[in-house]
Amino acid sequence: MRPNNDWDGRGKRTLAGEPGFFSSSRVTQPVGVHVRPEELAGYYIDLRLKAEGLQRPHSSPRQWIPFVYHAQWGLGAYERHLAGQGEAWLEAAVDAAMHLVQRQEKRGPHAGAWIDDRPLPHTYDVGPRWISAMTQGEAASLLMRVYVASGEDLFAEAALLALRPLGIPQAAGGLRTKFGGGFFLEEYPTDPPSHVLNGGIFALWGYYDVALGLADADARREFDEGVDTLAKNIHHWDTGVWTRYDLYPFLITNLASPFYHRLHIDQLRAMQLIAPRPEFVAAVERFEHYRASRVRRMRAFAHKALFRALIPRNRLLGRRTPFNRRRRRD
Repeated sequence: MRPNNDWDGRGKRTLAGEPGFFSSSRVTQPVGVHVRPEELAGYYIDLRLKAEGLQRPHSSPRQWIPFVYHAQWGLGAYERHLAGQGEAWLEAAVDAAMHLVQRQEKRGPHAGAWIDDRPLPHTYDVGPRWISAMTQGEAASLLMRVYVASGEDLFAEAALLALRPLGIPQAAGGLRTKFGGGFFLEEYPTDPPSHVLNGGIFALWGYYDVALGLADADARREFDEGVDTLAKNIHHWDTGVWTRYDLYPFLITNLASPFYHRLHIDQLRAMQLIAPRPEFVAAVERFEHYRASRVRRMRAFAHKALFRALIPRNRLLGRRTPFNRRRRRD
């Protein structure tokens, strides 16, 4: 997941990540209060904090706004509309959706995608032009809600097209990798695959929302298969003391920050509302147990601090670390 502000790093939000590891874990994005199983209503995680003002943010030469933020901002605006904060918020969500429609690739090998045209200087090396399953899924979720509210077919067409990169193997330029007897949708298309947990879940919800909004059997089948794979393999992100942010083979495990550990819990709670699996119930119980333990929290904090010392949040700066010099020699 990515941010809504470019803050500076010690306990703040940064352009390439949510509240950082050293931030207050009181900053949360809980399960959405307007979630209705089998109904295209509120989003599954409450993103209202993403839309703190009615004007959609715009990229400038000094600040890059990834496409995923426009989707998150629109979902936050839509949630504010559902909360009774006025029709202006629905208009804001429509504006964000139209921005995405206008910038979506309509043809060619990346048809359906939103291509971020700046390299990501954060943890993962994805190249100068890259796409993200999280962007595709969250954009599809926003577009479907705006379609239901407006009746405009262009939003439904864009949402359906947004799923195309999710069905293409990463090796062929898409965002799908084989995983655990099924597939995983990659927030960051790295080699080897990074399997970022929160991004993969957000991407699956795009399938679910298109399935609901368009009665699309193919999207529903993909969602169900993705959920089954996630349920059978959720233990891979469980270290026994804390959750992992990803499964990328770094020198040391990339544990989730307190923000992301709680987000994992809330995502699984939301998933349990719409696609119940006993594995999700058990995982939530374990992850809550970890979060309640002061000893585990401190161990996770120390481990994450070591990870960031070896692999700085800004990957461009990290090239000068001994860890990255060793990687290049290898």
